[in-house]
Amino acid sequence: MRKASLTLLLAPLLGSLSTSSIAQPTISDEDVVVELDAIEVTAGVPVPGDPMLQAANISVLTGEDLRRRERFTLGETLDALPGVASITAGNQVGKPVIRGLSGNQIQVLSNGIGVDYQQYGERHPPNIDPFLAGRIEVVRGASSLLYGSGALGGAIDVQSPPFVFTPEGEIATSADTLFVYHSNTGQWDAGAKARASSDRISLDAGVMSRSAGNLDTPNAETAAESGNSSDPKFTGVLPFTDFDQLNGQFGLGLSTDLGEFGVRFNQWNNENNFLLPTGQGIGLWLRNDQLQLSGAMPLAADWELKPTLSWQNNLRRANTPGQPLSAGYDGTINLELDLYTARLEAIHGPLGPFDGGTLGVEYSNMIQYSRGTTVLAPGGEVGNLALFAFESKDIGAWTLQAGLRHDWHSVTGDAGKTSAPVDFVGRDSHDYSVFTGSLGAVYRLTDAVAIASNLGSGFRAPSLFELYADGVHGGVAAIQEGNPNLDPEKSANIDLGLRWQTPRLQGSATVYRNAIDDYIYLQDTGESRKGLPIFAYRQDNALLTGLELEARWQVTDQLELGGTLDLVRGTNDRTDEDLPLLPADSLRLEATYRFVERGPIREPYVTLGVLHAAAKDAAPGEPFSQFDFLPFGTASTDAYTLTSLDLGFAFRAFGNRSARVDLAVRNLFDIEYRDFLDTYKGYALSPGRDVRLSLSLPFGG
Repeated sequence: MRKASLTLLLAPLLGSLSTSSIAQPTISDEDVVVELDAIEVTAGVPVPGDPMLQAANISVLTGEDLRRRERFTLGETLDALPGVASITAGNQVGKPVIRGLSGNQIQVLSNGIGVDYQQYGERHPPNIDPFLAGRIEVVRGASSLLYGSGALGGAIDVQSPPFVFTPEGEIATSADTLFVYHSNTGQWDAGAKARASSDRISLDAGVMSRSAGNLDTPNAETAAESGNSSDPKFTGVLPFTDFDQLNGQFGLGLSTDLGEFGVRFNQWNNENNFLLPTGQGIGLWLRNDQLQLSGAMPLAADWELKPTLSWQNNLRRANTPGQPLSAGYDGTINLELDLYTARLEAIHGPLGPFDGGTLGVEYSNMIQYSRGTTVLAPGGEVGNLALFAFESKDIGAWTLQAGLRHDWHSVTGDAGKTSAPVDFVGRDSHDYSVFTGSLGAVYRLTDAVAIASNLGSGFRAPSLFELYADGVHGGVAAIQEGNPNLDPEKSANIDLGLRWQTPRLQGSATVYRNAIDDYIYLQDTGESRKGLPIFAYRQDNALLTGLELEARWQVTDQLELGGTLDLVRGTNDRTDEDLPLLPADSLRLEATYRFVERGPIREPYVTLGVLHAAAKDAAPGEPFSQFDFLPFGTASTDAYTLTSLDLGFAFRAFGNRSARVDLAVRNLFDIEYRDFLDTYKGYALSPGRDVRLSLSLPFGG
């Protein structure tokens, strides 16, 4: 219908807007020397190290890079990284996609521990506030070796700020505040983070409040006005697209003679409406709590023991379609889960033929209750026990990495934990026993250039929702049905990449192939009930392939050019049709000019960015595909090009720390467009121009 591909004329020079896996250069005006910050990856590898020398394809956002890229949602924070996109609902949701996979097929972690946020839904975002993160690591490709069921396409580990201890006799305190205004929705964000530490105690805390009104889209003609069925049903200000959030975290670290120990608590609270195709709203109340106890205990030489205990409570409540927040909670959906995880890692130096690695065991148990009047997902339990080993060996210019893991996994639907009637009586269980592994190598051609390849396997057991769902999913205006006969998904992923890192030019080029047996997906049955389409879970073998290019070039002391190119293809082996909800091909380019500092103004800059997304057809039967055949809207999208403008500067505020003012304009020319992964695309346009003004004020050391 609207097939198009991206011309690759500038491919050798394309690269990342947020090259997190590549250190940020800073220019000295006196001697024109570029310094590369030391960035190490801590998750997904045998031992911490330079991401460039890891077999797996890993990016790291931390420090200034994370501050610049941090946005309201996790998906928007990461979507400028190569291979990463974001499923949205206007400006809400921000659900990450890694190499064409999302939801249950990628794993989101908090400090190395997997979390569950009912991620089966297209509009169910990770319950994480990026403002409260200390670093974010993204692992691309099958990663079940360290993260277990769910990491078919990759993993995202959101880590809290590390505990920091001062030299004996010294006490350090600091604080940071952030105030942000978004013009499009009238959204106000206000956040603060504080830290205090001594040689024995480290404290940190943070809070963020976000409140937004309704989304504003360009004032275009609607389908009713134009008579064109491809035009949207709603334009301008969209009702029922508002939200409120209040999120916080607290951490206490202790340094003892036995090692370092910590306790962390995070809470995420969200209330929001979604606009439905009928023009009505639906209200949701979401909350997520997590408590973690962790330790790092040095043992014998070159050994460290890292135990972690974690508890997560996740609550999702939603109304029946047509009942917004203002109507109060009506009891339709009430899902609550408790997830308990115990993980023990032994990180070691030289052992036998290996230079270093990780040995580990992890046990998790999730208990869910479904108390609503509709089943949607039933109550039940999910248990997993895993043993794993991951080792590394350097041989000359080669770094070899390999690992093996075994999981015992069970999923049990429990009618006794489900208020609404279900199709089974008592308890219905499914048990799985799966081996996964990885084998990778990095060859250093020079100190600045390396070739890396990684072969990894992954698995994912069907979730409670995929096995037993049976009810109206109001957020997507459809009836969804589970399939108790689903088998676990198994994947074999291989990627090959060239990486380069010089003082002036950094980047990478990666190709990958991910073959998935028994790929699980939602398919439109073509039937309807109560006026809503019925989607059911099915599975077939599938193949995903793709290309990721990133580069950044420091042309002069002041001028920097960069960009990314992402291409992904996904095919159902049986039908030879596209897989659902794959991101459109995209090209990002940006130019940053850093002005000379004058007086109190420090680090002034301006950045002009361009994003081009190719046209894309909706896969037959995928969620939202019905809008290609209704009197309004579309599921397939045309190509579009967006322009963005960023500018800002720092100034000395308190002590030696700098305050910052930043202005970011998205969709600078307020064009009409629909992003393929925007779940409002069927009946509304994507967001119009948004001006984001932020003020960051530090206090203390």
